[in-house]
Amino acid sequence: MRPVDADEAQEPEPDGERVRGPAPAAARRDVSALEREHVRAHLRARRRLREMESLLDAVHGEAEASGQRAPGPARGPGAEAEQRVVRLCAQVERKAAEAALMGQRIVEIHQQIDGREGC
Repeated sequence: MRPVDADEAQEPEPDGERVRGPAPAAARRDVSALEREHVRAHLRARRRLREMESLLDAVHGEAEASGQRAPGPARGPGAEAEQRVVRLCAQVERKAAEAALMGQRIVEIHQQIDGREGC
């Protein structure tokens, strides 16, 4: 038997299985991180939209309740409901602004993912 040289001991690697350097691995990790952030941002945006929907339902319920309770132009108990509606509307506006920012962030993350796929 003859000794095996170091070159003969290694089998040739197919082109698809070639070991890649740290740069492509880092790029894949970056893309994975961006994709995870994209999913998280999407879930946060959906949660914000659900919160806005529940606030709008509360506003709608308060408006209906105040309409049923206040038969005339008197400003007694209906004034409290109106104040709550105004407060809820302000909350809805804040949540809408937050949702718009979340949507914008989702678009930015998606653009970053698309830009990384070309690497």
